[in-house]
Amino acid sequence: MDGMNYLTVAYLGMIAGIALWTWTVVNRSKSIEARLHAVETSMGIVASDADTIAKEQAE
Repeated sequence: MDGMNYLTVAYLGMIAGIALWTWTVVNRSKSIEARLHAVETSMGIVASDADTIAKEQAE
């Protein structure tokens, strides 16, 4: 395999790896967001009240 073919395969592999990593991160983010929403719902927290609750916890 000459140099240009090697670089082509390497770049395509890097692009595929970055795409897979990005897809994994997005899916985990959606999962965490859904779990957080479920916890907030079960605790009766409205999204608009979330910041005030955080401020109370910090004090």
